[in-house]
Amino acid sequence: MVIYEEFRSYLNYETFERDDEDISFDLHLHNSFEIFYVMEGQVVVTIEGSDYLVSKGQAIMILPNRIHSYRTPEKSRSRVHIFANNYISSFYHKVKDKMPINPVFELDFSVLDELHTREADKYLLKSIYYRIAHTLNKSTEFVERKSKSADNYVRILTYISEHYQEPITAIDVAKELGYDHRYVTSLIKKGLKSTFRTLLNEYRISHAQHLLTTENKSISQIAYECGYESLCSFNRNFKEITGTTPKEYRQDKI
Repeated sequence: MVIYEEFRSYLNYETFERDDEDISFDLHLHNSFEIFYVMEGQVVVTIEGSDYLVSKGQAIMILPNRIHSYRTPEKSRSRVHIFANNYISSFYHKVKDKMPINPVFELDFSVLDELHTREADKYLLKSIYYRIAHTLNKSTEFVERKSKSADNYVRILTYISEHYQEPITAIDVAKELGYDHRYVTSLIKKGLKSTFRTLLNEYRISHAQHLLTTENKSISQIAYECGYESLCSFNRNFKEITGTTPKEYRQDKI
């Protein structure tokens, strides 16, 4: 399951922060920077197929539009900061087509605590995020990405996020990318271990989960907003993907 998180893909000056215990998060991506810090234990972070072990006192920076996931082998306590590219725009333009040889680095937790200050404004946050980027930049080199195939995955998932309300097919996304639809189907199968239909349904259901917990709309209304013409097919897909019904999901989360 690979999800494009449009609500974590910021164009303006926006941030998100959360603490987790024993984090486990499937493959996803967004167009924002992400700093992940381990306070206790260890977490395996997978970025574009490569695994990195992040231990207590260490951080990892995930660059925008990189497919990544989290897995806790035993126990962990962690904090994630996601922030718009605008905060460190010059650093973003320097590294957007590159990758760090080792994205894991030592970071003093007090730096993250500064992000909590009540007086924090855009300029203060910029200085803190640049300081973190500087720490990573000192600890490793950046090289050209070995494969740009991940960019095609981003384009496919982005297309889905922009057209999920429509009755789209692999042929539509192939036309958008300028490829034969058989190539796109093969790309999804080999690189994402999925099918276009599965990716589309997973995105629709992921968005439905978000709406179920943030919007006071009926389940049928949410189904139609997520691209389903039939409430029955929405309920079936929702249960297949989440293991529960939309009604049960909403009751459990609210």
